Amino acid sequence: MLSVSNISKSFDRRTILKNVSFTLNEGETVVIMGKNGAGKSTLLRILARIMACDKGEIFFLNNDLLKGSPSVRRKLLYLGHAPAMYTTLSAIENLKLALTLRGTPMDISRIQDQLKYFGLSAQSDDPISIYSQGMLQRLKLAYAELADWDLLLIDEPFSGLDTEGIELVETALHRWKELGKSIIMVLHSLSRAEEFGDRILHIQNGLIE
Repeated sequence: MLSVSNISKSFDRRTILKNVSFTLNEGETVVIMGKNGAGKSTLLRILARIMACDKGEIFFLNNDLLKGSPSVRRKLLYLGHAPAMYTTLSAIENLKLALTLRGTPMDISRIQDQLKYFGLSAQSDDPISIYSQGMLQRLKLAYAELADWDLLLIDEPFSGLDTEGIELVETALHRWKELGKSIIMVLHSLSRAEEFGDRILHIQNGLIE
């Protein structure tokens, strides 16, 4: 599914990642852990091709992710801290646009159903600039349910959520795992990492340990 070899990244001559290598099997969930600033989110951004690495190779579904065309990333979905959506657009407009750009346009009724499930139907036509962090997290979950992906890269999915939101994330993660989806996610909670991860990778001093 995914092969990562000797990925390195530095900022202002400070090494963040040093020859990071690992593989991900189809249907596997890998959790990345480490202290603040260890490079967890940086690694996820490099895998998503929204940040360049200094050196290394990444192969996804037997395609060169770093040198291949954008179409190589079609089955990869990245959900970072920020929703990476247009704040002046509504939730419905953002999801419709995002799905169209991914080549999987969808009826508004299906989008509305997911927004209702994640408790956003009352604000579905409001600009997402008014959304709280927890609401944005729910919006990203709705996007993940609608999008067609084989590998999900998700950064701290439980952040900013209330009890109901946490339960929605837990349900979604269990469902995706049952469907045989592959997931790489950053978590701070060891108990959640042990619950959802098939393997846990610890980043320390720029290395996978």
